[in-house]
Amino acid sequence: MSDSDPIEPLPLRSLPPLAANAAFFIDFDGTLAAIADRPDLVVVEKRVSALLKRLAQRSGGALAVVTGRPLAAVDALLAPLLLPVAAEHGSVRRDAAGVVHRDLRGAGCVAAATAGLEPLVEAHHGLLLERKTASVALHYRQRPELAEICALAAQAAISHMPELTLLPGKMVYEVRPKGATKGTAVEAFLAEEPFCGRVPVYAGDDLTDEYAFAAVNRAGGISIKVGPGDTVAKYRGEREDLLAWCEAQVEGRSLAEAPGSG
Repeated sequence: MSDSDPIEPLPLRSLPPLAANAAFFIDFDGTLAAIADRPDLVVVEKRVSALLKRLAQRSGGALAVVTGRPLAAVDALLAPLLLPVAAEHGSVRRDAAGVVHRDLRGAGCVAAATAGLEPLVEAHHGLLLERKTASVALHYRQRPELAEICALAAQAAISHMPELTLLPGKMVYEVRPKGATKGTAVEAFLAEEPFCGRVPVYAGDDLTDEYAFAAVNRAGGISIKVGPGDTVAKYRGEREDLLAWCEAQVEGRSLAEAPGSG
């Protein structure tokens, strides 16, 4: 079996406490924060912010958020906490030293694709076009019946632009440059301090996280799928299971010892 073949993951509850040399990579929407109808309506619970701070301390700073969101949006939602972040599916990445790496290949084409999608959004109330630094996202969560129309429009918008690719997610289509993925972002972090030499742990809920699951599996790490769906991740749990498991890690106990478990 290759690292790209779906498997039946083990329950997250069966995963024992991690060794001290773990490095944590965590998706944002649907994983750290519950999904909302619009990206600007998402709220980060105080419990999650406190947990991230403790996980960063536990891992010697080897904790990164890996997300499709823009970097500034992540910082605003997690403030005053400032973490390493792979934003826009890896097209923008801030390393542990605070240096921001931007992959702006195809920026002109992304702008052209954005212009091509604007008439669709103007014609259908509830659609949202989110322009980012190196990509653009077409959200249809409030109009799920328009999924096929959005897919066709996004495909048409990049049909003559080989520099771009279309990345489907949960109620969203993302147009971005080829090459950068959540998997390549994780690999870049693992080549740097304080992540290098550590066992990578990745948790995410979306199709875009499969690239990272595969990269972590190749590195001999631990991949965790949050929620349902085919996956190459080794473990699976709901969002609440993941938060409880992370809390158990910083407290040095197994999930089976978590309050209320049985």
